[in-house]
Amino acid sequence: MDTTLILISMIIALAGFTQGLTGFGSALVSVPLLSLIVGAQTAVPIAGIFGWLVTLPIVWKMRHSIERQTGLILFAGSVPASFVGAKLLASMPSQYILLTMGAVLIISSLHSLRATKPLFKQASMPLTLGAGFTSGVLGASVGESGPPVIAYTSMQPWTADQTKSTLAFFFMLQMIGANVSFWNEGLITEEVVSHVLSALPAFAIGLAGGMIGYHFLQKYKIDYHKIVHSFLLVMGFMLVFKNVSF
Repeated sequence: MDTTLILISMIIALAGFTQGLTGFGSALVSVPLLSLIVGAQTAVPIAGIFGWLVTLPIVWKMRHSIERQTGLILFAGSVPASFVGAKLLASMPSQYILLTMGAVLIISSLHSLRATKPLFKQASMPLTLGAGFTSGVLGASVGESGPPVIAYTSMQPWTADQTKSTLAFFFMLQMIGANVSFWNEGLITEEVVSHVLSALPAFAIGLAGGMIGYHFLQKYKIDYHKIVHSFLLVMGFMLVFKNVSF
């Protein structure tokens, strides 16, 4: 079997497991690793297609737990922000944007890990729009749309099911536009489609494993939110160390 296919399948399985377990993170896992094998122009659309596919079974299975209004407001806020993000990309080094985002993630995660109560008592329209807008700006400027909405939803007084399902719902909507953009730009090539089809079995196994893992987290009452905030804390440090100049 082709070594490239094996490596891509392993990465996609890991990405599917991560998203199945937490409701987010497939692109954060897959894009950097895939870029080492097939290059960024191929890696990003592969991750984009799987990033959308992975949301569908999660949204369907957890549809009764979705905070639909919040998810739709987040999505509405993210749509016009792409124009702002594009301007930032053209005028400001992405390093500074990512450094700021990393610092915000570190501070918010440390606060949430130490706090005994959720930061917000309920989702508010201005804050939800703001989180969605920030997500859209970062997505268009540096390709990292997830952290703002992940941090915001994890600070709500929601159950693990509500948090995970609402994140998956938001990313499902957002990734539709992203994949249409990839198609319009000619980035969904025969090579991309071939890799996606070849990695589908590994994707299914990884996603199933992640969803089973999530089931055991709930069964044994393991703190889902601490896992999410620990993940965000690591993500924040990675963003800072990756983009700081020594």
